[in-house]
Amino acid sequence: MKLTLFKISILLIIIGASGTGVIFSEAERVTDVILLKQNETYEMSMIFDANDVGYHKVTIPEFEGQGVFYRIVDENYDTVSKGIVETKMSIKYFDVKETGVHTIIMTNIAQEKMNYEVEIGSTNASIISIPAGVMFVGGLLLLFTSYMKLKNYRIEQPDENIK
Repeated sequence: MKLTLFKISILLIIIGASGTGVIFSEAERVTDVILLKQNETYEMSMIFDANDVGYHKVTIPEFEGQGVFYRIVDENYDTVSKGIVETKMSIKYFDVKETGVHTIIMTNIAQEKMNYEVEIGSTNASIISIPAGVMFVGGLLLLFTSYMKLKNYRIEQPDENIK
């Protein structure tokens, strides 16, 4: 089997995507299932490294149009991110500037008590850049090889069909 530039680019993309998935799946995260009454709050914390990207995922299994208000705060209770989750599942990302504890504070704004599945975690953004770079190089090679194949591609047309 001849190893072409096209096959190498596909291989680099697969290796990069697999590495990204493995690193992201091994990242630290905290998960909890909670039941909140109207206007009741809940807090969940996790330690993050500086210059990382954190995420939070909120799932509302019995979603009926009413959501939950959330706020991500650092150790000094300065707001890093805030918003209202108004869908069955929401994933949002936030930048971590300094090493320390970050807390998600959730407040139920629904009229009745609701179940929530909450997850807060790290994306390992600094480590993930290596396989993402491999995947990027593979994508560039794929574009280059596709361009080279299409550059010389011609379709022959019989003269009688051209008007």
